[in-house]
Amino acid sequence: MGACVEYEEQASLHAAEALEGEEAARFQAHLESCAACQAEVASAREVLGLVALPPQTPVEVRAQEGLGSRTLAAWRREQTRRGMGRRALGSLAAVAAVVALMLGPSALERLKAPHPVTTPGSTMQSASARDDVDAETLAAFEAWAGLDPLEDDGSGYGLDEDLSWDDSDLDGDFDLGETL
Repeated sequence: MGACVEYEEQASLHAAEALEGEEAARFQAHLESCAACQAEVASAREVLGLVALPPQTPVEVRAQEGLGSRTLAAWRREQTRRGMGRRALGSLAAVAAVVALMLGPSALERLKAPHPVTTPGSTMQSASARDDVDAETLAAFEAWAGLDPLEDDGSGYGLDEDLSWDDSDLDGDFDLGETL
């Protein structure tokens, strides 16, 4: 014989101690007078006892105590690591943009420069013509940097030249050149 039809669900909930308030009081009053519902509650408690977890060990209790704070700290570390990655990526993008802005004009000049058309009988453009583009780029860089043009007449400094410093070379009013 089972519990009363209208109290079947409440018998299981009462056995699991899930009934609250007025509903729990009403079922408790019914339970005192109904042997079928008492047997149903006892049976449900027996089944629930079989699936109940054993009490926690002291190790499990200690592990569970700081779980919230450890989880929050790990989450914050992860968010910080992700934020640093985003900042690094943003910095890398900014550096790439600056490099593109600095090198862009010279690259455009190279793209705009006429390219020789070669036919089977013609010769390739000489190396000196290709060096002119590099000379133009160098001149543009020197102008941008505010430097005097570099001259390379091939003389350079020989090993036999005297590069020592003489105080007699200074006449009191000398120009150190433009500083950056």
